[in-house]
Amino acid sequence: MKVLLVAPEVRMDSTPTVWPFWAGIFAAIVEKKGGQVGILDLNALRMKYDGSQVPIQVISDEISAEKWDLIGIGGLTTTYGRIKELCSLIKKCSPNSLLVSGGGWATYNPDEILQLVPELDLICIGEGEETFSEIYDEMEHGTNDFEKINGLCLRDGTGFKFTGPRALISDLNTVPYPAYDLFELDLYFKYSKALFSVESFNSKRRVSVVWERGCPRGCTFCSHNGMSRIDLQNIYGDGDRISGEKLVRISDKQNDTFQLPARWPTPKYAVDNIKLLQEKYDADFITIVDENMTSNRKWTEEFCDLYIDEGLSETIKWGTLGDAPSVAVQPSLVKTMIDAGCTYISFGFESASDKVLNQDIQKGQTRAHLQKTIDTIKGTKLQPLTTFMIGNEHENIDDLMETVDFWIQNHVEVEPFLC
Repeated sequence: MKVLLVAPEVRMDSTPTVWPFWAGIFAAIVEKKGGQVGILDLNALRMKYDGSQVPIQVISDEISAEKWDLIGIGGLTTTYGRIKELCSLIKKCSPNSLLVSGGGWATYNPDEILQLVPELDLICIGEGEETFSEIYDEMEHGTNDFEKINGLCLRDGTGFKFTGPRALISDLNTVPYPAYDLFELDLYFKYSKALFSVESFNSKRRVSVVWERGCPRGCTFCSHNGMSRIDLQNIYGDGDRISGEKLVRISDKQNDTFQLPARWPTPKYAVDNIKLLQEKYDADFITIVDENMTSNRKWTEEFCDLYIDEGLSETIKWGTLGDAPSVAVQPSLVKTMIDAGCTYISFGFESASDKVLNQDIQKGQTRAHLQKTIDTIKGTKLQPLTTFMIGNEHENIDDLMETVDFWIQNHVEVEPFLC
């Protein structure tokens, strides 16, 4: 079987990022099954066109060059317009291919997306590795009985049908590393510089990785592409988490599991991933895009110990994301991370107003947590990296000035996100 995975441009104001690497994981699944697979990484290729969208004719030529049995496409919600355009093009160039999608742009309203994008045949809801693997098997066997596969939304005459809930993957060590060799890595390396630390700025072959799925915090503004228990509650309960929890529990019972808000593979899986990138692709800096690495102290400490034991702490530096509550109550974790080669931790502070943090953000953090984290970071060789949000629902000018006061008192530079 021949499979093509199309990774659309993420956004026009950034250099290549980690997001298209979902295609690399699915490509690795196909290769393991003995299929032929290609990746059309538009996110990287756009850098050949001054960062603009890849021309339609170029895409058309690439798709038409082979006869594909299965084509997959996915992306962020912000790429909806581009994916809709690409789906139409794909069907014109490869009308007999099964066109499957998934990811954040389609997970939360798959029936609506199927209605809006008539070229799509199936949508994988949430975590797609096992679902995609079973779709491949059905096609390989020639049965195409997709209704028996959990985690799908598919067409049913003029309407749409949901199959049973798909349990989250209980062992993330079973997820293969992306098929990095199928990517335009030289384009990614060309834009390696990242203004987070001296080491990330001076990097020449920086690679982004992500292992964590979901997050233990329940921030109101965030979602995790259907890869956490909270997401599944919202999806299956149509926004009613209590109703959705009943269906999640049924799935738990059927699959003998308990689906968590946040999951990680073993630290060894993560360290081996970095060793692969260093040994095979000469990577010189690792950006760990896990949503909240500091929230799992046990995992992070084991990762750092193993990183040092493998001799990586001096040869390949790294940076990651964290949150204030976890550092505020366990400040020694920061030193552990620095000793293992960490050169930056970026924190989502969101607001320095306790009212906004409590009513709008609901991360479980306070201004005191923020201050403790700033003080901890300033006591090390790291620079404070913090992000804030302006314009939350209950925020007034007094709340905003509390946040500005925090910036002034701590001499921090910020570029806030506007809600």
